[in-house]
Amino acid sequence: LRRLQRQDHTNVMGQIKERRVEFSYIIRGGLLLLLGLTFVLAQDPADSWLGYAKATNPSGAGIITYIEAKWIVLDKPKIDGAYFTPWFGIETSDNLNLLQPVNPWNYQYWEIYNEYFQWKPEHNYNSKSNKVNPGDTIFGSITYQTNNSYDLFVSSLDEGWSVTSNIEIQKENDVYKNFTFAYFVFEHKYPCAMYPPNDQVTFFDIRIDYDNTTVVPDWTTGYVVDTCDNRAHIINSTTVQITWTSGV
Repeated sequence: LRRLQRQDHTNVMGQIKERRVEFSYIIRGGLLLLLGLTFVLAQDPADSWLGYAKATNPSGAGIITYIEAKWIVLDKPKIDGAYFTPWFGIETSDNLNLLQPVNPWNYQYWEIYNEYFQWKPEHNYNSKSNKVNPGDTIFGSITYQTNNSYDLFVSSLDEGWSVTSNIEIQKENDVYKNFTFAYFVFEHKYPCAMYPPNDQVTFFDIRIDYDNTTVVPDWTTGYVVDTCDNRAHIINSTTVQITWTSGV
């Protein structure tokens, strides 16, 4: 998912994620007349996302203090040259700050690393990365720290490699933001035949804690880019599967 990679590919990595809200209004009896003024609101879900699942606290309260999940590295695509990724992560309530362990197909190989993306002001952090192999089991977690930061952790249980990243929570008006949503996502559009022939990735053993208590989250699914039948499915409270049709 490297945001810098997006700048190198039209309609995929170079997309500036925008929501456009157009409005016009007239202040009668005054001198101000504004018509067709356009504001650009960039936030998640980004317009590079395909199918995704979203988890929230049924009570509607609290912050995510811990999340973990596992998944299996997919087979190599039959055609090289694409950049896409399955990942999970947590997001602030305004959908402007995203913490995520990621597992991209980086044109010719799979890798894992931690990423933090902030929309305002725009900022991206990527940890060191490591190549992984099809069939490897990946474990990722995000843990709240009492110094108003989160530890991101991702590892290959087969390779024995791991990396931990500490990210300070952004403040808004001198108040630390709250991470309240979890997302499970497949990201970046390419021709269907360039996706892995598995036609599915499954996140399992999902655990989500709000305010240090494990909950059974409320799940919803959706998609942004409608391509290759890419859709998320809630198998049960601890398992999310994202499927697609590669045609190979």
